[in-house]
Amino acid sequence: MVSLIMKIKQHINFMPTRNLSNAVLALFLLLFIASACGDTTDSIPAIEPDTGKSYYFLEEGQFREYDVYEIRYLAVDISDTSQYQIREEVKESFVSNGITSNIIHRFRRENVSQAWELDSVWSARVETDRAVSVENNIPIVKMVFPSVQERKWNGNAFNTRAEDEFRIITFSAAQDEENNTSFQVPIPGSAISFSEVMVVEQHNDEDMITFRDNRVEVYKDSIGLVFKQYDVVKICSRAECLGQELVESGRFYRELLTSEGKIDGAGG
Repeated sequence: MVSLIMKIKQHINFMPTRNLSNAVLALFLLLFIASACGDTTDSIPAIEPDTGKSYYFLEEGQFREYDVYEIRYLAVDISDTSQYQIREEVKESFVSNGITSNIIHRFRRENVSQAWELDSVWSARVETDRAVSVENNIPIVKMVFPSVQERKWNGNAFNTRAEDEFRIITFSAAQDEENNTSFQVPIPGSAISFSEVMVVEQHNDEDMITFRDNRVEVYKDSIGLVFKQYDVVKICSRAECLGQELVESGRFYRELLTSEGKIDGAGG
């Protein structure tokens, strides 16, 4: 291609003026084609369409158990704090409108000395380009595929709530030594961390005066959700408490994975 361009340039030098404009136009056209067909050795490889799906691990017979810490704010200086455990079990699949979903049984107990009791029934599905969790009859788009760091989507695309932009803030499809991602659990005094994760930021907004809405979920390959924390509160803005960041209503909710595996396997 370069030798061809050089020959055309030499030919232009001896060309009559009346044909010069056409030759110059041809030269620019060749230069454009050359740039379009240049070296592609540094091109970015195509992303596999299923990238990220194994992080939203949905397999019948799987279970996950979590320690839960929850605060319900009722008024300024009035709140209800509770600690308990949640167990999720992935049950049989069903088909609705041509889409396959799995039933999710959520059990609750106050501590390890008590038996599990069924708390609620959710469902979840992994589609071609997204994962959807139906929680208390509200569908939420938890993840999109292929998963790429900084990719954004509307988590409320399938419900009547206001648009809510979710974003992948930490993820690497390679997860090798150079690209390994990790997450330090934000619990005071805790050294717990998870490696090779995908971190989804559901919301991160606060004005320090009237509200705070911070929500994050963390997923691990071939396990699923390992941590989530929602801090959604209204801050008192009346004259007597303005600027003190006193919470008057809302909820703080945290789940931390403690166990996972097969229901009929060891530890199930």
